Parts: sequence; C-alpha cells; structure tokens
Amino acid sequence: MKPSEINVITEMRLNGQGASAIAAALRLSPNTIKSYIRRHPDLPGTHRCVQCGNTFSQPEGRRQKRFCSDKCRTLWWNAHQEQINKKAYYTLVCQYCGKEFESYGNKNRKYCSRACYQQSRGKQLG
Repeated sequence: MKPSEINVITEMRLNGQGASAIAAALRLSPNTIKSYIRRHPDLPGTHRCVQCGNTFSQPEGRRQKRFCSDKCRTLWWNAHQEQINKKAYYTLVCQYCGKEFESYGNKNRKYCSRACYQQSRGKQLG
C-alpha cells in the first residue's frame, strides 16, 4: 500500500467513513482496507479510552490521557479499587475503649467510632 493511500485511509477514517466507502474511493478491495484497519486500529493523534474503548484526541504537550471523560475515569477507578495506591493508613488506639483501630488519612483521630465518642462525652446513645 502506498503512503498516499495510507494518508487517504487515515483522513477518511477520521471523517467517520467505513471500510466500504474507503475501498470504493481508492478502488481497492474492501477486505484490503479491513485488514489494514485491523492491523492499525489507532489513528495518529487519537487514543482509546481504557473504560469504554472510544477514541479521543490527545492534546499536544499535555500529560497522556487514559480516559475520554470524567465519567469513564470514575467508573473505571470504582471498578478497580485494588489498583489505588493507598498509603495513608494509621494504626491508632481509641481513647475511650482502648481498642486498636485503623484510620485512613487522619492520624489525629481519638475514637474508634461515634459510639465511643458519645460515651466519652457522657451522652446517651439514642
């Protein structure tokens, strides 16, 4: 395949044309175009979303994007909690009951639960 034909295929794919339309314009077999598209799924300047698989453009000079939208990013991270690198776990001792508990993100917690907090203040649980 000639470089000029590859440029035409890329342009027509970016414009949303299918393999049949591209094949008719270039007077090539549709199977030839389908094979080329299968071997070269990513278009120059575009990337695929990790969550939905849609293509999106990558802005020049910016950090590499993995998701096409905030919605896809949130859905993916909610489904892959095990890949989140959580480092801010603290092991503390409750000032009321003396039980050891784990706190995430707050090393200044004093009580293991709201019940211990309320009982330490002399309030009845309600």
